[in-house]
Amino acid sequence: MSVTVLIPPTIRRSEPELWVVENARALLSCAAEGVPNPILSWEKEGIALTDTTGAYTILSSGELVLENAQPEDAGSYTCVATNTVGQDSQTIDLSVHTHPAFTEMLGDMALNKGERLLLACGATGIPPPKITWAFNNNIIPAHYNHLNGQSELVIERVSKDDAGTYSCVAENRVGSIKSLGFVYVKEPPIIDGDVHSNHIEPLGGNAILDCEVRGDPLPTIHWSKKGINVRSSSRIHQLDNGSLAIYGTVSEDAGSYVCVATNDAGVVERTVTLTLQSSPKFTVEPMDTVVDSGSIVVLNCQAQGEPAPVIEWVRQGRSLLANERITTLSNGSLRLSSAQKEDTAEYQCVARNLLGSALAHVALTVRVHGGFSEWMEWGACSVSCGPGVQKRLRRCNNPQPANGGRHCSGSDSYTRICQGKPCPVDGQWSEWTAWEECSRTCGQGNRTRVRTCSKPPAQHGGRACEGQAVEVIMCSIRPCPVAGNWASWLQWSPCSETCGKGMQTRIRLCNNPPPSFGGPLCSGADTQTQVCTERNCPVDGKWSSWVSWGACSVSCGGGTRQRTRLCASPAPKHGGRQCEGNDVHIDFCNSEPCPIHGNWGPWSTWGSCSRTCNGGQMRRYRTCDNPRPANGGRACAGTDTEIQKCSTLSCPVDGNWSPWQPWGECSASCGIGERTRVRFCNNPAPTNKGRPCPGDSTQLSRCNIQPCPGGPQKARGSIIGTINDVEFGIAVLNATIFNSPSGGRVIHATITNIPRSLGPGMRKLISLLNPIYWTTAQEIGEAVNGYTLTGGIFRRETQVEFATGEILRMTHVARGLDTDGALLLDIVVNGHILQLPSNANIGLKDYTEDYIQTGPGQLYALSTRMFSVDRVSVPYSWNHTILYEPSRGKMPYLVQTLHASSISAQYRPLEEILEFTIYASISKGEHSNQCPSGFVLDPAGPYCADENECEEGSPCSHACHNAIGTYYCSCPRGLTISADGRTCQDIDECSLDRHMCHDGQDCENTIGSYRCVMRCGRGFRRTADGLSCSDINECQESNPCHQHCLNTIGSFRCACEPGYQLRSRRCIDINECRQRVCRSDQQCKNTRGGYTCIDLCPTGMTKGVNGTCIDIDECRDGTHQCRYNQICENTRGSYHCTCPRGYRSQGVGLPCIDINECERVPMPCAYQCVNSPGSYMCTCPPGRHLLGDGKSCAGLERLPRFESLSYGFHTSQSSPERSFSQRRYHSLTSQSYHSYAVTGGNNRLNARLLRSRRATKTCPLGFISEGDKCIDINECEQRDMCQHECVNTPGSHRCLCPNGYRLMTNGKTCQDIDECLEQNIQCGANRMCFNMRGSYQCIDTPCPPNYQRDPESGFCLKNCPPNDLECALSPYALEYKLLSLPFGIAANQDLIRLVAYTQDGVVHPRTSFLMVDEDTTLPFALRDENLKGVLFTTRPLRQPHTYRMKVRALSYSTDGAIEYQTTFIVYIAVSAYPY
Repeated sequence: MSVTVLIPPTIRRSEPELWVVENARALLSCAAEGVPNPILSWEKEGIALTDTTGAYTILSSGELVLENAQPEDAGSYTCVATNTVGQDSQTIDLSVHTHPAFTEMLGDMALNKGERLLLACGATGIPPPKITWAFNNNIIPAHYNHLNGQSELVIERVSKDDAGTYSCVAENRVGSIKSLGFVYVKEPPIIDGDVHSNHIEPLGGNAILDCEVRGDPLPTIHWSKKGINVRSSSRIHQLDNGSLAIYGTVSEDAGSYVCVATNDAGVVERTVTLTLQSSPKFTVEPMDTVVDSGSIVVLNCQAQGEPAPVIEWVRQGRSLLANERITTLSNGSLRLSSAQKEDTAEYQCVARNLLGSALAHVALTVRVHGGFSEWMEWGACSVSCGPGVQKRLRRCNNPQPANGGRHCSGSDSYTRICQGKPCPVDGQWSEWTAWEECSRTCGQGNRTRVRTCSKPPAQHGGRACEGQAVEVIMCSIRPCPVAGNWASWLQWSPCSETCGKGMQTRIRLCNNPPPSFGGPLCSGADTQTQVCTERNCPVDGKWSSWVSWGACSVSCGGGTRQRTRLCASPAPKHGGRQCEGNDVHIDFCNSEPCPIHGNWGPWSTWGSCSRTCNGGQMRRYRTCDNPRPANGGRACAGTDTEIQKCSTLSCPVDGNWSPWQPWGECSASCGIGERTRVRFCNNPAPTNKGRPCPGDSTQLSRCNIQPCPGGPQKARGSIIGTINDVEFGIAVLNATIFNSPSGGRVIHATITNIPRSLGPGMRKLISLLNPIYWTTAQEIGEAVNGYTLTGGIFRRETQVEFATGEILRMTHVARGLDTDGALLLDIVVNGHILQLPSNANIGLKDYTEDYIQTGPGQLYALSTRMFSVDRVSVPYSWNHTILYEPSRGKMPYLVQTLHASSISAQYRPLEEILEFTIYASISKGEHSNQCPSGFVLDPAGPYCADENECEEGSPCSHACHNAIGTYYCSCPRGLTISADGRTCQDIDECSLDRHMCHDGQDCENTIGSYRCVMRCGRGFRRTADGLSCSDINECQESNPCHQHCLNTIGSFRCACEPGYQLRSRRCIDINECRQRVCRSDQQCKNTRGGYTCIDLCPTGMTKGVNGTCIDIDECRDGTHQCRYNQICENTRGSYHCTCPRGYRSQGVGLPCIDINECERVPMPCAYQCVNSPGSYMCTCPPGRHLLGDGKSCAGLERLPRFESLSYGFHTSQSSPERSFSQRRYHSLTSQSYHSYAVTGGNNRLNARLLRSRRATKTCPLGFISEGDKCIDINECEQRDMCQHECVNTPGSHRCLCPNGYRLMTNGKTCQDIDECLEQNIQCGANRMCFNMRGSYQCIDTPCPPNYQRDPESGFCLKNCPPNDLECALSPYALEYKLLSLPFGIAANQDLIRLVAYTQDGVVHPRTSFLMVDEDTTLPFALRDENLKGVLFTTRPLRQPHTYRMKVRALSYSTDGAIEYQTTFIVYIAVSAYPY
């Protein structure tokens, strides 16, 4: 008997999604298990599928196959497994992916620079493709619309850098496609340099007017002058680079030329002004002239030339310097006013400009007519006294007649009567006058009497009277009374207490002097008493009570607690003993053991998984032993086992290839292209880390191997040889050629293995690629390129010649095409090129090459080109000779032109790779069937044969050499070819440093050579033969000094008169008054070369109009120093400052402070006093009014019953609920230590209480007892309590300091705060922090140009090279000095001593100091003293101000020459306060 167990179907689960490529085979798997075996069927979107449904096939294994899947086959497919027990199903989503396809492609476009560029690209595909953009193979961002698959690349303003190939790549997981487009950016013409330029050339020379233009396409250049186009002629040519060349200039060529450059993108123009220069020529020459002295002379001399000549007059070999008599007129003529005899001489008129000079001689004769001198002094009188005669003379010498002048007319002598001096008379005394009254009414005085020498007085040298004119005798009426005066206070007596407060006294005597003769006694008390405190009495310390115990340190397991007490009941004071014992008490607490709760130990590691894939389990464990529970602690909470899933990944499936797809299109229609085909690893695809398909997914094969018309698309070859004597081995050349969307062919080439020493310079060698771009150039019309003409087999010889003289030769051998269709080249180079730095910016300009058929199988090509180095243009020329198989025929034209444009070159030094890009096309020449200049037509070909220009007409001034298509001229040694290329001009070996003169010689150029002559230093002149030097007498030739000039060998020295000092060759008056040469009671007045001392008035006085001393009213003229709230009162010779009523003085220099009248005892008001500035005001309580005296209140005759509260004495019980008025009254009386007057029944009791306490009342420190009251002592009324400002406080006082000061520890004086040091002020570079009293300031302390700051001294030092006079006359060192001063420093006080040092740091022994700033308002002066410059005050410093002065120290050598110069910049800050 058998039993069958029926099992419902179960489908093994697989991937729910599947994708295939369009036209590929799709396999949908479905495997089911069950009893009985289930039947499998398929549905799509709920519709059953069978083998008859078209492209579907259901295999016996149940799998569904779609052979050529199409996009419409995508959808949801369901596999259904059915048996008698039940059914199961599984759904698979199928996606059919398609290749991307463009809906919009790129195209080539051209636009102007600055226009908006819009490139659009669209593509479709499944899945939707991702679109990326690239520019010249570099990825760039662009906008992408995912909804319609469109992408746009927008550049708002294109530039030349934006030109190139743009690609749009659409890519999805099936594949990718690319669309290319070329953007050509046209650039309007740009002229390098200024829009307007000036060009200056000599008349008759050659002129090149530059007009170098950049632009794309290459601009066309036209020249015009005055609106008329410039025509080419034998003298005027337009060069290939656009410049205009004018040979043998004439005067009509001068003017403004306009260069107009035009291309498709725009027009630009440039104006060039040509100025032609000529040497001077006289238009008016001077004539010999004879004039009388004193008249005005004009020597006419005028000249013309370009530039306008400068006219200079010379007399006796020396240039005439203009002064008040001699002037040169604007037209060049010389004008002499007040002609003098010394003006008689031969004069030369010299006209000079850049091209030469002209000289004219003229003689001037000044006639001088004779004139008498002034009359001489009268001769002596004929007698010694009384009447006589005397005579005087004059001479004919003012002036003497000269140069044919007339003699003096008139008499030369004169006589007159004279009176001799009077005869002498002796003097005689008059009678005595009566005695005067006694000069004093008490004490000792004088009585006087007088007589005069007047009977007669002494006259005419007679003897004076002998004896005294005044007699004096003593007189005394009575003694004068003497007032008594106090002597100094005696010492204080000892304090009455040894500790705490006590009393001490002192006395003074009225004996300084004692009163006598009825004089008054001394006024004031003779005894003083004060409170004294020797020391505070000691207080021993005692403990306070213990505070409560603190909390226990732990809750179980044994802890501690503590309590404390303080030594403060009382605390020890004034040397008392400290408390004995400890201030902390510690006890044990909570000693029972603590419970231990259980805690899990760490988990063990996971065990192994029960399955390797498709899901399993693994376990791990832990124990409760970290720690185990004890002492009633809790057990561990939670489970001791964990289970987790593992190996959940599906088992791997290995991948398998699909069949190969069809071959793609060929990449090229000719010249060997490539095609590809692909297969996919999806049959099945690898899943769950299964192995991928082995082998490649892509196959590549060649196609269309036939050559393309128009030349090859590739080129390769090698380059060997030496450049600049560097052999670089074998360089490999590779090039690719493709068509440009805008026309022409594009050649991109790379050359590897280029040495870094040559790479930067080889960027301009584009002719290395000449065989490539000639053979592949785009053929325009019937013109043929090199490949069409030669089949790629030829030999080319090339020579490159740079304008700087370097020559490079190249040989190119083309060997046809290889099997890949690439042109094969072998290149050999040898020669030199212009070496350039790696960072130089190279620009290769567009150019053309003319190819000329010179014979069968023979071509000649030439070109003149320009490249720029950092925007500086450098011309160079190429010429090629090409040989090829004559059977290939000849060009369709005698001349073809190759156009090369958009040239770029780059060298990458790290890879040693040189890259070139060039656009090339070839067309018929401008005169395609005519031979160009330098060639003649050979009708045999026809060909263009070379013309030998040297045999016809001798075009060169010296040697002529024929070359293909041209000729060139050469010159003998010492000459070089000129700008016209035909004539020779001298080489200036001296300026070009090509001479052989040694260091002690100078070079003089000669025609064709040079000569070496003696080099003479400053102060010497070379002799005519050039072999020696002679001293120049500067004093005679140029008069360089102000007063006296002393010639020395090779130099000169200036000197000054006494009272002057030399400064920069000028004599400057010395201000002796700054050196304190006059007495202190005199005023110094500086004069030219000296000084005068004038007697002064006393301080506070000044000179009046009549010369007497009168008082200065400082209060009126504002020169006083009284503060803002003080009153100035003038006195004779001075003034003093007083305080207004209601204010009191704080001392000299301090403002007045308000007096608080409310603190006076007794108080001035009956009820309440309110202080105000300078006064006070009395107020009354509510319901009361102020009486007429301004102090008393109406209704205050009776007070409530709390008068006993005065001074805090409670004589009766008072309710704690006292009214507010009672509390307020008690507060007032307690704070002021006195009460206002009261009346009533208790007055007598109050009086008794006060009298009973008066004898024993003591007041706190800072108060004084007056009667029964304690009055605050106003310490601020005492002198010198505070240095700045004093503020009174109850029982004491407080001193204040101004901003920027701090109070010293003595509580009295103020000290300046050094903000620079304490606040670490950082002022920055070339600045210094200057601490001033009460403030600070950052001041500039820069070193001048060519100076350096010495790190040790902080000086600014300058090193002068030898024989540099200009540097030697400038300061050698610069030093900054900072000085901060208090207010009120008196006059004639020394402030600072300045010292000048040598370079070795030694005090210089010969130094004088002078103030550079001649500012008379500065209150400072300078004097020399003991090798130092002493800066001192000339008047009191009574204004806060910051002064800046410059002092120059001149240090002399032993011969009197300036050896060093030191400049001191001195800053002096005067504070507003006298401390």
